Amino acid sequence: MKRTIIPIIMLAFCISLLAEGADTNVPIRELKEDNIVSGSVSATKENLVQYGSPMEAKIMVEEAVNYMIEGDLEKAFLDFRKKEGRFHIKDLYLFVIDMDGNVLCHGGEEALIGTNVIDLKDSAGKYFIKEFIKLMEKSNNGWKEYYWRNYETQKVEMKLTYLKKFNKNIFVGCGAYQPRH
Repeated sequence: MKRTIIPIIMLAFCISLLAEGADTNVPIRELKEDNIVSGSVSATKENLVQYGSPMEAKIMVEEAVNYMIEGDLEKAFLDFRKKEGRFHIKDLYLFVIDMDGNVLCHGGEEALIGTNVIDLKDSAGKYFIKEFIKLMEKSNNGWKEYYWRNYETQKVEMKLTYLKKFNKNIFVGCGAYQPRH
């Protein structure tokens, strides 16, 4: 009897883990405001230096929106794309999208600028740009998770992204890849 029950319990456990996969958008972990140095609690010393955290991403978005408010949008977009500029920290970069899904600026992949990405899906099949827009319709800021190619490692990784409205038609985002081991 024990030989039958234990494998059944293990199978049920494994199935439950699969059911809470990437397409359910269950948070990887609860984000803590005091976690400003690493993408995860298990980050190595090298990762602390090399990779940006969710809180660093949030701070960069807040600074970018203030920078856009203070000045010229075209200049801001140019500054957001400068790889050695203040809006590229570690592996973090900014993107700016309008509420129709048009990419106005992208610090990671310039080829996306001027394209409409409303129907873009992540590797789990999630229409994450549509989710960004829904969030921005309901709130002035917030967090979303999705899978995206890390431009440095060329691997698809979970990304936790902070989004903030600039005005009723434009929002700014920056995300940190998760988790860092």
